[in-house]
Amino acid sequence: MNRDTATRPWPACRWITSEADADSVRRLAEDLAIPATLARCLAARGVATSEAAEDFLHPRLANCLLPDALPGAAQAAEIIGRHVETGGPIVVFGDFDADGMMASAILAEAVATIGGRAAVFIPDRSTEGYGFTLPALERCLREHPAATLVVTVDCGISQPDSCDLAASRGVAVVITDHHALTCPLPASAAAVVYPEHPETPGALRHLCGAGVAFKIAHQLARRHLDPDAGRALVQRLLPMAAIATVADLVPLVGENRIVVGKGLDMIGSNGCGGNVGLHALKMVSGLFGAVTARSIAFGIAPRINASGRVGTPRTVLELLRTPDHAEARRLAAALEENNAERRRQETNAVDQAHAVVTTQAAEQAHSIVLFHEGWHPGVVGLVASRLVGVHGKPVIVATRGEEGLVRGSARGPELPGVDIMKPLAACSGLLVKYGGHRVAAGLSLREEDLPRFRAAFDAACGEAFAGVDFRRTLVIDDWLAPGDVTDELETALQLLEPCGMDNAEPLLGIRGLTLRSTPCSFGRARKDNWEMSFHEIPWRGMLFRREDFPFAAGDRLDVVFTFSRDSHDELQIILKDAARAS
Repeated sequence: MNRDTATRPWPACRWITSEADADSVRRLAEDLAIPATLARCLAARGVATSEAAEDFLHPRLANCLLPDALPGAAQAAEIIGRHVETGGPIVVFGDFDADGMMASAILAEAVATIGGRAAVFIPDRSTEGYGFTLPALERCLREHPAATLVVTVDCGISQPDSCDLAASRGVAVVITDHHALTCPLPASAAAVVYPEHPETPGALRHLCGAGVAFKIAHQLARRHLDPDAGRALVQRLLPMAAIATVADLVPLVGENRIVVGKGLDMIGSNGCGGNVGLHALKMVSGLFGAVTARSIAFGIAPRINASGRVGTPRTVLELLRTPDHAEARRLAAALEENNAERRRQETNAVDQAHAVVTTQAAEQAHSIVLFHEGWHPGVVGLVASRLVGVHGKPVIVATRGEEGLVRGSARGPELPGVDIMKPLAACSGLLVKYGGHRVAAGLSLREEDLPRFRAAFDAACGEAFAGVDFRRTLVIDDWLAPGDVTDELETALQLLEPCGMDNAEPLLGIRGLTLRSTPCSFGRARKDNWEMSFHEIPWRGMLFRREDFPFAAGDRLDVVFTFSRDSHDELQIILKDAARAS
């Protein structure tokens, strides 16, 4: 049995209805001529005026701030441009996840477009660990002995030792990163760009690593290209920035919303903005027509990430750069194979993890910390995310790394007041290294310190999150009558896209739906997906990752759902929870 799905009762979550000012809802519905449900969604998200709603529903690139509004971006672009002008070899030092690889490709293409040379270096996940580590930098400098400049993307902000080493070798370093700062800024860096800088405008504070690289690329275009060539470069880079922003689970607000919205439009077009590789990846992911943030999160992003987890990141970088359609199809197929292997390893690790959690439940009241020497380092973050979804509390999943270290991934529930970095900081004396952001982090520690760390982390979580209600909560945007569930409403709600962090898909509820027949399970390896129909609405209902669905024909249910469309563009509802109607 899949413990991931079988342990939750019905309903699985606490249900609350979002708060939306009635006057704001009425005014938005009248002024914009939109359905009241859409107006409620906007008001609940803090979009209360018609002007703000227009900007939210119709994001425009023209509303983006100039790149020099991001502290350090102009200085970074100046240094990069200077090395291009003098012919100095540049290395873009990236990361092995989707954000890091997209950021690497973005900056490398920008450098090449302005006439420079930029090699891309990606650390080895298993032997060198995450980020701008000393072993990774040593290998980078061996492989690129002529490099005069290293530009980090999506890493480096909390690794000053590597900056110092590069400087001692006569190599300048520009740090670009978006992770939380866990130590003083690297003093030896030639420039540092990070969105958490206190002078960063609010619209730019939630950029991912590729978002930061995109702003620097834009600044390079402004400095070195004519307006038409600059606009063409920005357009080419938008799809990669959009994919990374969705994949890295940063809030889809401010400029992130604009970049993702415009990037998705380009990915949804047949040519993916002219990127042959992205088009091949879109096809192998089974995406046709319009593309949403969900399409990226569950289709394209896992295949990109799989190369860094169980394959080689070079495959992604080659895919993004190739102009050859046949080569693009070959590389996309390789990513599909990597993703299948990732799924297999993740499934095995999740099953093992659930068995361990059962035995440790009494030992850890506020968290889960698991270690297994046989788990692939590329799937521990995925396992941690799955466990958070089931148990609703902070989770660390770790495996054995190099040099006697344990390497793990931490994940926290996406709840107000939960920042996984707080308990990690409280336990920093037991850690060799840690870094990340609010809901996801990486860490390493000595294996002999693991028992003490497990106890200390649990205590730190209990203290840091003492006032947090960890019960899974569904915030319902609106309750509908069966007759309100229409194609027209679903089309209107699509204006809320892109949806994701801090702009959730609209969650709707209906009371008293009657099951037309007993639901049928479907799925490949596991029978944990369900299909059903109801008397009161013509739309098919779908439920995913719940092994138990104890309802039968004639049962009346209250359901909470989102809209979706199947591969034939037919409307369907995706159940998020259900309960017997009172």
